[in-house]
Amino acid sequence: MKKLLLLVLVVFAVLATGCDREKYAAHRSERSKPKTEVATDRVAIRRAPYPNLDILPSGQLRVDDIEIPLNDEQRALLQTSFVKLQILRQNTLTEAASAPPSGAKERSLPITIPAGHEPFPADLAQRIPEFKEYSEALANPRALY
Repeated sequence: MKKLLLLVLVVFAVLATGCDREKYAAHRSERSKPKTEVATDRVAIRRAPYPNLDILPSGQLRVDDIEIPLNDEQRALLQTSFVKLQILRQNTLTEAASAPPSGAKERSLPITIPAGHEPFPADLAQRIPEFKEYSEALANPRALY
C-alpha cells in the first residue's frame, strides 16, 4: 500500500512539473524576443546577442551605457521618436487601466501603433548606423508599467 501511494505521488509530481514546464518555456520564449521597452525615462532596445540601446528624453543614444556622439539632426530624430513612443505608451497604459483585469500581472504590455504613425522612420538604420541590426526589436514595442 505504501509503495502504491509513493508511486502515485511520483506520477503526480512528474505530471505537475510537465505542465509547469510548458508555461515556463512560453514565458522564457516571450522574454527573449527582441523588443523595444518604453519607460518614462528612456526607451530601451534589446536584441540578443547585440548590446542594448537606450534613447534618453534629450535624444541621446547610449550603447551599453556608453554615449554615442550624434549630430543635431540625429539627436532631433531620436528625441521626436522618444516623444511619439511616450504618447503611445501612455495611450496603451490608459486603455489597459480601463479594461477588465486579466488576472496575471505583466511587467509590460504590447503597444499597438496606429496606421500612419510610425515612431521611427523607415530609413533609421541609414541615418544612425547603430540601429542596423535592431529592426526586429523596433517592430515589437512594449509599454513598461
